[in-house]
Amino acid sequence: MKKNCALLSSIGQKLLLATSGLIMFLLFLIPHMGGNILFLFGSETFNSYAMHLHQLVPIVIGIEVLMLLSITIHMAMAFRVVLANRKAADKRHSQTSSKERSLAAKLMPLSGIMIFIFIIKHLLDFTIGAPKEQIELHGHMANDVYGMVITRFQDPVHVIFYVLFMVAVGLHLSHALQSSLQTYGLYVPREGSKIKLVSMLIAIGMAGTFAIIPIVAFIR
Repeated sequence: MKKNCALLSSIGQKLLLATSGLIMFLLFLIPHMGGNILFLFGSETFNSYAMHLHQLVPIVIGIEVLMLLSITIHMAMAFRVVLANRKAADKRHSQTSSKERSLAAKLMPLSGIMIFIFIIKHLLDFTIGAPKEQIELHGHMANDVYGMVITRFQDPVHVIFYVLFMVAVGLHLSHALQSSLQTYGLYVPREGSKIKLVSMLIAIGMAGTFAIIPIVAFIR
């Protein structure tokens, strides 16, 4: 009972929020970005990566289950934390803390909702509703994932949609990374913080890498 109360406390909710977010960052975003970069090296390289990934189905399924659990916890805790913060702000009747917060911090709920919508859209495009065209690769038949990506991004509206949602990913990450470290007890000063700078650079780098894929696919 005490453990449940600890997890549902303000600190417990923030720890669950930070931990679930870091799990998604480390086990999904970083590996996913690394795989996406291979798209820039052409059809054979990218399809070889996709074929080898398909051979690791049990591991991939395990990671997907962990991601689903992490997303569920992250969204539930984010909702509770946002409500708690709004109630606290209403009691203080002060806008001081709001003025001190960055744009990324203020838009965290919105960018989080946008990312959730994007995940559903991405699954519909490249997993659930993905065509299964086959090609010969290294003497074996494999899914033409490279060709599928090219086909998906021939519509400029589709490209713009993905790029805009990557902006949401960048904004979310830039605040989430520094906020997670702060939740774990690391001191992050309001001004001149190297942690905030590094968080922003990582966010820009990752969002930019994801955003370049649909642009390159459209051009090709």
